[in-house]
Amino acid sequence: MTDLDFESSQLQLLTDALRAGPGTPEWRAAMESVAVAGGTQAADEYKLLYAARERLASGRQYREVRAGPAFTRKVFDAIEHEGDTNGATPGAMPAANLIAAVSALVILSVLAMVVWIIVPTRETRQQQPGSDLAQTYFVDRIVDATFANRLGDDWTLFGKLPIETKNGLRPRAAADSTDATYTGGGVFHKRTIDAKQPFAVEATLRIPKPADAGVVQVFVTDTPTFSGDNAMTPRELVWHVRGGQATVATPDGAVELSDGANIRPGQRINVRITANQSDAAVEMNGRKLWSGPHKLDPAKPRAVGVRFLTQGKVDEKAAPAVESMRVLLPQKQ
Repeated sequence: MTDLDFESSQLQLLTDALRAGPGTPEWRAAMESVAVAGGTQAADEYKLLYAARERLASGRQYREVRAGPAFTRKVFDAIEHEGDTNGATPGAMPAANLIAAVSALVILSVLAMVVWIIVPTRETRQQQPGSDLAQTYFVDRIVDATFANRLGDDWTLFGKLPIETKNGLRPRAAADSTDATYTGGGVFHKRTIDAKQPFAVEATLRIPKPADAGVVQVFVTDTPTFSGDNAMTPRELVWHVRGGQATVATPDGAVELSDGANIRPGQRINVRITANQSDAAVEMNGRKLWSGPHKLDPAKPRAVGVRFLTQGKVDEKAAPAVESMRVLLPQKQ
């Protein structure tokens, strides 16, 4: 048997001969390429061609791949070189270190975002004044007055406008006057509240006929010194009603208007002022009118009271009246 030519198309030639069968041109061409002994029968020729084809298809001669004599040494040298950090390319960072650095940066970024969302900044706290007050429950009453018949000894009168307790605290009727200026008078409680102590002032009022000539105010002041015809103090936070419109005034003279602060004739009004050392909030009938820094002295104690302002003669039927007033502190722990 001659050597088979594994690099030629002999495999296809043998395959075509086996398909065509003995006596065909393909068979004769295949037999010429494979040397056989004389006198061999067709069956032997078939076995010879089939064995040659199988040998050729297995590719024993040209499919074997063997490592060279230096292959193993080169592999181990490459592994040692990769693990040697001193032999790394200058400026290159190993892939594991790069992944760890990127992961650490991502974790720090996520933590920073969580802190920024959860922890309020100073600016955020300033934009949301009174948040602590909204979460404080005022239940311990230290002042509770109804003004039904007489003014208690713990209240002090002030101002030129006469005040009486007649079915509520109200301005007393006076003679006709053409004076265009407002005349003020009212009462304040003798008990002061420490500047650091959170507290709430609640007052219930009735305004039969809102008018520009009749004004009623609930105030918190850090200087209970009343002067002038209107009996004002130098610094006070005031809830104020004039002409059926409620407003809030701060110690710096700013006046805050609010939607829904209109007052109907004969309406009963519940006013609530809550304050701590720096902030305050004002509500009317359960609706917040204003909140923010109250701008009172952070060290001086607070005094609370009610003031009336009138122009000319007082109309008893239209005059506002304060039915009750309370001062509350947070529940003791």
